[in-house]
Amino acid sequence: MNPRQQLERLLALRERRQRRAEAALAEQRRQCRAEAERIARLDAERATQCRNFDRQEREWFDTAQGAPLSAQALEQARQDIDGHYQRQAELDAQRRTADREHQRQLAECDRRASEWAQRVRARQALETLLERKRGGERRADEGRAELELEDIASPTPRGGR
Repeated sequence: MNPRQQLERLLALRERRQRRAEAALAEQRRQCRAEAERIARLDAERATQCRNFDRQEREWFDTAQGAPLSAQALEQARQDIDGHYQRQAELDAQRRTADREHQRQLAECDRRASEWAQRVRARQALETLLERKRGGERRADEGRAELELEDIASPTPRGGR
């Protein structure tokens, strides 16, 4: 295998590596988007839960209209309040976990983007080298062809002057 063929094989290998790096980067970006969407859903769920609890509190006050709540209604309100704060704590914990995972995925995305860019530069450098090699071979072939034409056009005398 001549050096040009070796370079061509190496270029094909680098192109495959670049495509794999590009696919890995695309997948990582998809995962980042999915985690960002999960965070948005958690935030929306938390906001909805807060609005619902605020509405429920207004209903308690409107229902009571200044009168004290019955023991049963007071106990139900206490359980609803406890449930609300427990659910808020769960959502907050899930949000923190999702945020940490999203940050980890963003860092991985940056790493994969850097790897992909490195692969692109390596492929481009090899393409440049291969193009120079091909250009040199073309010039050498042209020079040989020109010499052959020159030899054909002006035959040297045989056997003397």
